[in-house]
Amino acid sequence: MVFRFLGGLLLLTACALAFLWFFWLIPVKHLCSGDWEHKHSNYARWIEDQKSIHRIGVTHDPGIDLGYFGGKEWTIWIMGHIKPGKDITSCEASHLGNALAKMTNQQLGDQSDPWLAWWKTNQNKTQLEWIRDGFASKGVVLQQPLTTNNILALLKLANLATNSAVYTNMPSSLRSSLRFNAFRWLRDSGFRTRDLDYNTIATEDKDQIIRSLINYAEWFGMHWDDPGKLPIREKSVYDDWWPDAVFETRPYRWTLYSIIIVLALGGWFLLRLGRRKTQS
Repeated sequence: MVFRFLGGLLLLTACALAFLWFFWLIPVKHLCSGDWEHKHSNYARWIEDQKSIHRIGVTHDPGIDLGYFGGKEWTIWIMGHIKPGKDITSCEASHLGNALAKMTNQQLGDQSDPWLAWWKTNQNKTQLEWIRDGFASKGVVLQQPLTTNNILALLKLANLATNSAVYTNMPSSLRSSLRFNAFRWLRDSGFRTRDLDYNTIATEDKDQIIRSLINYAEWFGMHWDDPGKLPIREKSVYDDWWPDAVFETRPYRWTLYSIIIVLALGGWFLLRLGRRKTQS
């Protein structure tokens, strides 16, 4: 009886490890593989992000991706998972504050309290309304369709010049969210760089506008396969940084495979031994 119990326990352990490795952790392994990322679209990555969060909770990279891909439903999810008095932009917090800044176009700092206060009065608005409000708070009231002045204003906001008054007192970790939403709004409004009449640009603004146009053209060209009309993810220089060392390095994989095989064989052997003892 003891042998059969131990054999069944070893087989169950082997099955549990195989389930975790070959199914449950698959999204994590994909997100941590530079090779997988190069072969898949942003949309495929977003699917894996969501699976990973639902299975093991939010972690560093999926937390960042929420900002690029997420809509209102994920804003609601984050607001339900942050607590008062916390820093929500750090690595330890999976950069959820940065994700909120991108999804809402609000730059409310590193702490959770201003976000929770904002949420009380804005939770019933749409994501588009949040983003539009964010631009309005910077003095850019957007029209539909965009006017030439709107386009120029968005391009100015997309220029992260350190001497820009817009970015005064704004945490550096949140500045890119304004640039991200300026580019995103231009794209979703059907803007193309060739549509802009360069004669309308003031001489003193031409340098930063041209820089922003070049950046926008590169950004737009790199991300045509985005998950949807509103969300999009910028390419990160860290995409191929650490991942394969943990999940794809052969010693790690074969060590785990060996453990599963040994546990399964050991369980099978003990079950057989227990059966013979019972028959005898």
